[in-house]
Amino acid sequence: MESWSPYFAPAAATVTAGSTIRWENPTGTHHTITHDGCLGTSACAFDSGSIGPDGTFEIAGLPPGLYSYHCTLHPIMRGTVVIVDSGRSSEI
Repeated sequence: MESWSPYFAPAAATVTAGSTIRWENPTGTHHTITHDGCLGTSACAFDSGSIGPDGTFEIAGLPPGLYSYHCTLHPIMRGTVVIVDSGRSSEI
């Protein structure tokens, strides 16, 4: 997945459980990949911190579920990752 100001591309992705998810920042500015759960009382599944130009962020081992995320530096940037069991396919 890539970060193109002011959007994530693709905005939504479906990934098989156990896969590594990688975000790339090809822009000239910093961004974050922050799970929406980090904003409130829900569990925070991931938070990249600031990712500089040409930087990357990877995460693996997320359990099946829907994970909405955002850039804390640019709140208009939002995305969703759906983790599915390896024997199941799903579209979002």
